[in-house]
Amino acid sequence: MEMRSDLMDAHMYAFKRSVLQEVLDVKDTFQSLKEDVLPYLVRSQLKSEALLNRTPQGEENSNEKVSSQNNQAFISRILANASTPSFHGIYSENPDGSSSTRKTHKCCVYIASSSSYCVRLNSIQAFMDINRDVTGDADHLLSPNNIIGPSPKLGTKTTVGPNCRLGEGSEMGDKCQVKRSIIGRHCRIGSHVKVVNSVVMNHVTIGDGCIIQGSVICCNVQLQERVELKDCQVGAGFVVTAGSEYKAESLAKKEK
Repeated sequence: MEMRSDLMDAHMYAFKRSVLQEVLDVKDTFQSLKEDVLPYLVRSQLKSEALLNRTPQGEENSNEKVSSQNNQAFISRILANASTPSFHGIYSENPDGSSSTRKTHKCCVYIASSSSYCVRLNSIQAFMDINRDVTGDADHLLSPNNIIGPSPKLGTKTTVGPNCRLGEGSEMGDKCQVKRSIIGRHCRIGSHVKVVNSVVMNHVTIGDGCIIQGSVICCNVQLQERVELKDCQVGAGFVVTAGSEYKAESLAKKEK
């Protein structure tokens, strides 16, 4: 058994449907996969009636010694056989070597290699960092023709700097600048627009003279002329009126 303290939970879990349903049927108060379901499965996967019904304390020392030796031998066999598919599939082994019909669950962990790219995305900042990574140090995750998508239309004197991605079917007007940013598919960007350290998702319309810095613009957003955004998040379908200036704000449609 190897103990590690240098790993991080990626918060990505895959379950067999019947196993998850079985757990929820028994433990209907469980609320969290991480805090409730996973610890329960890890605890239950190696349990057996032999361990649960071991000799109580207070019995004769000789019996305690024999019970302890049997349990230690049983645990050793469990750990030795835990990597075999047959062990976890349909049976568990009793201390005397016989088979038990008690079904066990198999809990496994995938550990990404040092050369793999694996990041936990649980914040706006992490989202921004990941987007920059895949066009920078981790650009091997994208094929070369994905950096500038097929059939882009760039106006005169428009520049798309390094560590950027321009999606398929997007159009940019004259004298625009894009630096360290992601532009999604089928976006319409006017002239004299500057986009820096930002993520612009699909089907976004940006009017002339807009300046976007450190922001996330979701799908189907409309930025009218001369809008300035810095460190903002704009929700899907939101319309930012002409000449507006926002800093460190979240803009979204009000729920009806």
